[in-house]
Amino acid sequence: MAVKEGKRGQLTIFIILAILIIALALLIYFLYPKLKGGGSTETDNPYSYIQTCMKEKIENTIETVSLQGGNYLADAEGGFYFYRGEYVRFLCYSNEDFQPCINQEPFLTEHIESEILNGINSEAENCFNSLAGNYEKRGYEVDLKKGNTEIQILPDRISTQFNYELNLIKGSETQNYKNFEIKLNSNLYNILEVVKNIIIWEINVGDSIPEAYMNDNPYLKVEKKRKENEIKLYILTDRNTGEVFRFASRSFAAPIGFSS
Repeated sequence: MAVKEGKRGQLTIFIILAILIIALALLIYFLYPKLKGGGSTETDNPYSYIQTCMKEKIENTIETVSLQGGNYLADAEGGFYFYRGEYVRFLCYSNEDFQPCINQEPFLTEHIESEILNGINSEAENCFNSLAGNYEKRGYEVDLKKGNTEIQILPDRISTQFNYELNLIKGSETQNYKNFEIKLNSNLYNILEVVKNIIIWEINVGDSIPEAYMNDNPYLKVEKKRKENEIKLYILTDRNTGEVFRFASRSFAAPIGFSS
């Protein structure tokens, strides 16, 4: 009898442990998203949803625009130089010999802001529509007011402001969300200031001195590669952030075969 009672006791303990393990597993399963998100899931926070949905697209668009000399779309007919399988835009160019180049983009920073915007606009609309759809599936009445998107290249960051407004209604409760903004740490503003100065030198003397820029800006690596037909390719790299900006120039070019 004692042996049977001992076995029953062990079995009871095993059953209790099994119940406790299952209960703990269920508790973790239902509470983990809240613990991870500080009390709310990503879908419960529209700001986090848009941040997750748009951040990578913005980063990739900025990189594409920077590598292509300030344009999101590039082709052989639009004033670009073909370099290692990619197009790089001429920001200063003259097809005449011994003539100064002409600045192709006098308002460079504003132009790049516009190009980044062109690259992300459709994705932004998709993300907000997806956000609204998620709430509709959860029984909310959704009022999504679509607005314009603004890009600002600032001294220490790039700000993307989505002027959308989202109203969520369920029963007598209304939630309002607006001023969606994504801020990315970036030194593109200062890189572009150097690019503008290089263009000034290209216009006035047809050349520049990369070492001078690196002495004044130790964080910056400035490369000047001389290519065929008197073309110069500039590559500016931020040593701290890894950001790269490339552009091409042709100024005061000598004809082929000319020797002074």
